[in-house]
Amino acid sequence: MESDATRPSFNRHPMLWLAVCLAVGILIAKLVGVNFVAVLTATIAFLILALIFRTKPIATIFISLAFASVGAGLFQCEVKQNTASRVKTLYDNGTIRSGSSVEIDGVLLSRTEPSADGSFLTLKTNVLRYRGGDRIVSGNVRIFMPQSESGISNFKSEIANVRYGSRIRAACNLEHEDEYLNPGVLPKREMLDRLGIDATCSLKSSLLVEHIADESVFLPLAWVYDQRAALIDDLRNGLSKPAAGVMIASLLGDKYFLDKDTADLFRDGGTFHILVISGLHITFIGGLLLVFLRWFTRNRWLQFGVTTTILWGYTLAVGADVPVVRAAIMFTVLLFGYAIYRRGTLLNSLGFCGLILLAWRPSELFDPSFQLTFVSVAAIVAIAYPLIEHLRAIGSWSPSAATPFPPNIPNWLRRVCETIYWNNARWNIESKRQIWSANIFKSPFFARSIGDTIQKVGRYIFEGLMISLIVQICMLPLSVIYFHRVSVASVLLNLWVSVFIAVESFAAVIGALIGHVSTLLAAPFFAVAEVMNWLMLSVPRLFAMMDWASFRLPAYVGTGRIWYGIYFVPLLLIAIMIVRWKPFDLKTNSSIIGRRFLYPVAGTVVVMTAMIVFHPFSVARPDGRLHIDFLDVGQGDAALITFPDGKTMLVDGGGRFDYRKKDDEADPFEPDTRGIGESVVSEVLWAKGYSRIDAILATHADADHIQGLTDVAKNFSIGNAIFARTPTDDPDLIALADILKRRRVPVEIVARGDRLNFGEVTVEVIYPSASDDPNAVSDNDHSIVLGITCGSRTFLLTGDIERQAETEILYSNVMLNADLIKVPHHGSRTSSTSPFVDGVKAQYAIISVGRNSPFGHPHPEIVERWKAAGATVMTTGEKGMISVSTDGNDLQILTFIP
Repeated sequence: MESDATRPSFNRHPMLWLAVCLAVGILIAKLVGVNFVAVLTATIAFLILALIFRTKPIATIFISLAFASVGAGLFQCEVKQNTASRVKTLYDNGTIRSGSSVEIDGVLLSRTEPSADGSFLTLKTNVLRYRGGDRIVSGNVRIFMPQSESGISNFKSEIANVRYGSRIRAACNLEHEDEYLNPGVLPKREMLDRLGIDATCSLKSSLLVEHIADESVFLPLAWVYDQRAALIDDLRNGLSKPAAGVMIASLLGDKYFLDKDTADLFRDGGTFHILVISGLHITFIGGLLLVFLRWFTRNRWLQFGVTTTILWGYTLAVGADVPVVRAAIMFTVLLFGYAIYRRGTLLNSLGFCGLILLAWRPSELFDPSFQLTFVSVAAIVAIAYPLIEHLRAIGSWSPSAATPFPPNIPNWLRRVCETIYWNNARWNIESKRQIWSANIFKSPFFARSIGDTIQKVGRYIFEGLMISLIVQICMLPLSVIYFHRVSVASVLLNLWVSVFIAVESFAAVIGALIGHVSTLLAAPFFAVAEVMNWLMLSVPRLFAMMDWASFRLPAYVGTGRIWYGIYFVPLLLIAIMIVRWKPFDLKTNSSIIGRRFLYPVAGTVVVMTAMIVFHPFSVARPDGRLHIDFLDVGQGDAALITFPDGKTMLVDGGGRFDYRKKDDEADPFEPDTRGIGESVVSEVLWAKGYSRIDAILATHADADHIQGLTDVAKNFSIGNAIFARTPTDDPDLIALADILKRRRVPVEIVARGDRLNFGEVTVEVIYPSASDDPNAVSDNDHSIVLGITCGSRTFLLTGDIERQAETEILYSNVMLNADLIKVPHHGSRTSSTSPFVDGVKAQYAIISVGRNSPFGHPHPEIVERWKAAGATVMTTGEKGMISVSTDGNDLQILTFIP
């Protein structure tokens, strides 16, 4: 029989199970809602029952239920913290309209945060003035102060003297509303909630901000903020922009100086987490401090005190964001166990950290960062670490009282472990200390060709790769859900990047410190940092160029999410098998983790991985209807056409409108911001379950139409690309063409009269006419105009055509009658002439435009003109994504905002 010591039970990892129970209670409260009084009553009742039956096994159940009740109660308490005086509450309930002029007073929570194109202030607000009345409020507000075109801040004199604790008054237009209202797109308000920000604004004049006074602050913390700001300046002055951006992001948590090209290399390679201050950084810094202090003192309490003080100072210096605080708490808990000589189990420590963090902020359970952290740590402590411990024991085995017999495992596994871990010199020394003598016969691979140094390096690489692989396997569902990315190369690149960024960090910091004494002496260290940065990025860049780094995937939605829950079941069983594995047991049935169960469970993992990677059930089956979804991409166009047979065509992809000239005057530094094609269009397509789009069509080369198609071409498999004109001097078109060429996507040029057939649906190109000039301009008045016919229903997509094109179309004797039209040029007064509007005779007019167009689109007279012609006018800015469908007879229209 199995002894009590080895039998799994609740008491082996009590903190872990209590954390699970707390999380279950939080989840229930989130999904169904609970009454706080009822939860409090239930908690007391369960605790009393647990006390009464404390000697019975049922007490465990009552304690579990009590903690679940506590979790539900804590979640309700957190929800109630959003009082009527919170800034975000005032905007959510309509008391103040987003974008309205207000005046706020608040205290600066840290120093001014510099960025590549301005500065940020984060205020803890106290007073808000709106329409002449003062309100006492709470909540944090982030203010952006842009720099001028010359690169000089417009607010230099105003912010020169502000510091942590300064009281600021600002007149601004606070914004607290969602942008890009589409399914699958992360709401802006939810993103701000995760950051702890109630509202944001941008100031354009120095007259709108005033430094009122300085509050008393904790001086050591103010000093920490000052040193952080100084280090940012030193790194920016000593390193190139790409290298400085990497160092400032990875060391100080400021990603505003990270350029897009470098950031994309980290994302493609699955190593972007290295640039985010997280558990990796906290553990690395805390571990270094601990090793350093051990040289001077063996007093564990002194080691604990000094290490945690410096670590929490660093946590505050990098902004004390929730993920950083979470990592600092976890490290502090583990270090406290070390200080009191109570190592415990890693899973128990993880559970204790979970209890603290969920009690602090119950809503963290639904935060992607929290989930990613805990799944990755659980993968290490529950699977990777125990497996490596077993392999070490196998490879380094020698006779002892605990393990007198060699491991009872397959020969190939034993030889692999001996190759990595067997040290013959150590055995020779150890055997001489024994009173008995014995000969051990080992058979490692490459026994004569591997020296001690090579073996040690190989051992570190092997363990690093194994940990990285296990974490990636366990993180697969979350990676697909939150990032739609599977990073094939990340198993290797995590090690590569970690080594070089560590060396680069040491060189850069030493250079910055020495630079205060002599710039000449600092130069070699900065040079080393530059070389390390180049080497670090060289391999990820190679993988990215070959398209080997990663691929993008849709995630199951709705009930399809059950696949992700099922995926973790066999992983949990594997973790249990590894913990229970007894490689030195002479019993055959326990020699290789229960071979009868291992193979079926491992096979289940493979099958579930295939279900996620190949996602056979992610796309809805064709329903025999034509669907046209007009996406909300702000100031731009994007329309997804799904034909009755399931084929898809994306007409335009939106994009960031480029107000600067398309020439060398543009700033060569491109900050790391997600474009519309990535953050909106691709997210909508993934939400619909697509990994392939049969055709993309660019109506013309304006950035707000074509830029997003570049991201779509990167993220999806494309059948073919359709253009009317392809000028070789347009930077946005060149970027798209490069991706299409690299992906070997066929390109088709169309002109007036061409027809594309998709089953019973005909897509006719109405405009423009063919051009013999390969560099013919691709502007508004040369946009592709499509007529789509399905049964008795017709639709007209008009790009950005203006008066000249409208007139030419009218004189071409084309039948313009349409049930629905996508209004030309976002409702600009340069389009939608009266003859054109009257010729279309549309029942519905869809205007693709943002809620706050910088050009005043749609112009009121154009809206009235379409209404006067009998059309129902709808804008994507007000309604969000507008979805139209027909079976050839009926016409159904749904909007994201009812």
